Amino acid sequence: MNNNKKTHYFAKQLMLVLWLLGSSAAFAQAPFELANVLTEAGQSHSYIAKEDDLKVPVTVIHGTEPGPVLLLTAGVHGDEFPAILALQRLREEIDAKQLKGTLILVHLANLPGFHARRVALHPLDNKNLNRVFPGDKNGTATEQLADFFTREFISRMDFLIDMHSGSWHQELWPHVYSPFVGNKELDDLTFEFAKATGMQNIVLYGERPRDPANSISYPNTAMTRGKPGLTTEIGHLGQRDEDYIEETLELSRNALYFLEMLPGEPTTHPDLVIYDKLKSVASPVDGLFTPRVEIGSAVEEGTIVGDVRDYFGNIVAELTSPATGTVLMINYTPPVKAGETPVTIGIKQEG
Repeated sequence: MNNNKKTHYFAKQLMLVLWLLGSSAAFAQAPFELANVLTEAGQSHSYIAKEDDLKVPVTVIHGTEPGPVLLLTAGVHGDEFPAILALQRLREEIDAKQLKGTLILVHLANLPGFHARRVALHPLDNKNLNRVFPGDKNGTATEQLADFFTREFISRMDFLIDMHSGSWHQELWPHVYSPFVGNKELDDLTFEFAKATGMQNIVLYGERPRDPANSISYPNTAMTRGKPGLTTEIGHLGQRDEDYIEETLELSRNALYFLEMLPGEPTTHPDLVIYDKLKSVASPVDGLFTPRVEIGSAVEEGTIVGDVRDYFGNIVAELTSPATGTVLMINYTPPVKAGETPVTIGIKQEG
């Protein structure tokens, strides 16, 4: 057995051990309950999951045979569109009678933010859903929504992919965050899951709290409860380009293949790039930002990555890269405040 096959075999065996020890999918052939709604085995059921004033459009595709529960979520930030459209197509593509386990599609996690056209925020309290987990049932609107996802969705799934893209002002190089929380088996499995998406650029990310009661983000809430949770970033500038939608569909299929929920093999990118650090470049002043590098470009330490001009057009600051790496994010539109970080650099893992 060659090294690649050994790695694949190890990942599969590890996944199955973890699943058998604590999976909510152990009774997948029975009706699957989500938000007090039952979906029968072999059925695909689309509905609005509700609790009090909360409404979340979901599809549960419940296979006839046991298997993992995979949760794919779009629209945590309501102005990030490719995944929202991709999951609509995936809903039509998956045959429940051919599926092992259960696929949960959250079509739009932040419905109020979507209709209000808000950049990452909920219109009722101006909070970022991806910064208030695990939430509070008696808190503000966003905190209640986070609590709903923690109780009703994360508690019922085994693997999570939280799907994002760039807002109207953000240009992004496609990448997937593979979190780590200091649990070797979980961290290794999460990394194998990230590779299986087929995305080329993987960011190892361990900066979130390890406390389940202060998990902050949606994927970290899964990780602190012993379940792999990825974040993908595909698409930018608030666009709905077909290429971004298809890339999101492809990684969704790869996830299903990796978990053996559908027959097939995931297509791992042949030239993986692993980043183990992110460095953000901050503006020292208010003004108008102009990038001097392109997304995805390699930069050396000290490279000028952008400039900031005053309101009259005079250059008042030149922003330089703090390290050698790859430009993963640019705030492409001009407005910038002192302390904001319009450029993020990914630092490649050594060795």
